[in-house]
Amino acid sequence: MILYLENLGIIKQAKIDLDKKFTLFCGRNSTGKTYASYILQAFLTPMDIFSLNCFKSITEQIIETGSFKMEKSFITEYLNAQCKYVKEQTGIIFGISDATSEKLFGKFGLSVEYSDEDFEDSLAIEIKSSLKNSSFILNITKTSGSNIIKIDGNNIDVHSLLAPRGITAESLFCDILHHMAFRSSSKVRMLTVERNSIYTFKTELSLSRNELIDRIQQSDKTEINIFDLVNTQSRRYPQAVRSSLRIANDLENIQKYTSPFALVADLMEKDLLHGEVNVTKNGDVEFHAQHMPKTKRLPFHLSSSIVKTMASLVIYLHHLAQPGDTLIIDEPEMNFHPDVQVLLARIFAILTTKGLHVVMSTHSDYVVRELNNLIMAKALQQKGRTELLAEMGYTEEMQLDYKDVAVLFFEHSKNKVVVKPLPIDELGFSIAMIDDTIMKQNETAERLYAELTYSH
Repeated sequence: MILYLENLGIIKQAKIDLDKKFTLFCGRNSTGKTYASYILQAFLTPMDIFSLNCFKSITEQIIETGSFKMEKSFITEYLNAQCKYVKEQTGIIFGISDATSEKLFGKFGLSVEYSDEDFEDSLAIEIKSSLKNSSFILNITKTSGSNIIKIDGNNIDVHSLLAPRGITAESLFCDILHHMAFRSSSKVRMLTVERNSIYTFKTELSLSRNELIDRIQQSDKTEINIFDLVNTQSRRYPQAVRSSLRIANDLENIQKYTSPFALVADLMEKDLLHGEVNVTKNGDVEFHAQHMPKTKRLPFHLSSSIVKTMASLVIYLHHLAQPGDTLIIDEPEMNFHPDVQVLLARIFAILTTKGLHVVMSTHSDYVVRELNNLIMAKALQQKGRTELLAEMGYTEEMQLDYKDVAVLFFEHSKNKVVVKPLPIDELGFSIAMIDDTIMKQNETAERLYAELTYSH
C-alpha cells in the first residue's frame, strides 16, 4: 500500500510505501520530515467513520448469514474516507487553529493506492478476536485465504450492537476494515522530539486540565455546555504530543502490563542507560543507575539527558508495544555519544526483525553507517558467512534485509521539498548530503594539517 502526500506545507510531494518494515527519513533541517511523520501517525490511527456505503451491504449479509464477504472495494472506501478525515483534521493533528491550518495546509492532498496484490495479502491474514463483558460476547473470525468474516455471539442485534466501551456496529466494522487494510490489529506510536520533557513536566502539562482550560477559552457562549467541552479536542499541542501526554498521565495503569518487547527494553537499559527506568505504583518515573544502592532512585528530572530522551521508548517497549505496531521516532540520536548512536541503530533493527514497523528520521552519519553495516551483514548471512558475523558481533536478529528498508530523502527543489526514494541494495544506500559534508570536512582538515606541517 502506498500513501501519497501533496502540498503538505513545504513538501510538494511524497510517496510512502507502508509495507516496508523499516523506513528512514533523511534530509536537511526544516524540510518537513516531522510534518510527514505527523500525517503518517494520524493516517495509521484507527478511527470511526459512520457513513461508509459498504456498511449497508455488511449489515444485510450479517443479518442473513451471520457473516459477510470482504471485498476490495470495502477496504478502498474505508482508506479513502480515512484520507479525507485526516485532511479535514490538520488543525487538530498539528495543534493549530482552523484558520492557521487553512493558511498552511489548505492545498494539502492525501491519497492511498491499495492494489489487487495488497488485497490478496490482506486475505492471507487470519482473524481471531473476541469482544466481551459480563453480559456480552462477540467473536470475529476469518481463516487465512478466505474472504468470509464470521461474526457470532450471544444476543446479536447488528442494528443496536454494543460491545464494551460503547462500540457500535459501525465502529466494529471500521476496526475490521482497518485490520484488513493494514493486515494487523496494530497501533501506531510516535515519539516526538519533545519526548525528553514529557515525564519531567507531565504534571504541569496535565492534558485533561489543559484541555478543559482550552475549551473554556475557546467557548464564546455565556452558558457553557459541559458535554460540548468534553467532546471538543484541545489544540494546545500536536496530536502526537497529546498522545504521549495521555500515556504519561496513565502510567499507573500502563505499568501493570508487560509487552512482548520487554527484553529489548531490558537490553537498552543495560547497554545504553546503564540502569533501570522504574514506574512507581503512583505512575511516577524514576531511574536507578547500576552504580547506586538498590534502594536508591533518582527523581526523573535529575536523570541524565540520555535517560530523559530514551525513557519514553523504554516504557513503550516494556509495557505497550505489540507485534505489527508502527513506531515513529524523530531523531533518536539527539545529544548522544557516537557509540550510543551505533547501538541505537542495532536496537531499531532488532525491533524490526521482531515485528515492529519502524519509521525514523535522522541526521546522524553514525546511524546511517551502522544501518548500512546491518544491511551488508544480512547479505553475508544469506551467503553463509555466519562465523565472520559472529566475530563482528552482528547477531541474526539485528540484520536488515535491504528489501524491507526504504530511505526517503527530503530535498529542496525550487522553494519546495520533493521526497525521493534513494536506491538501496545489499551494499546498503548512500546519502550524498551527509557524505559530501564529511568529505568536505576531511579535505579541510587535510589542507589545514598540510599547511601547518609544511610551515615548519
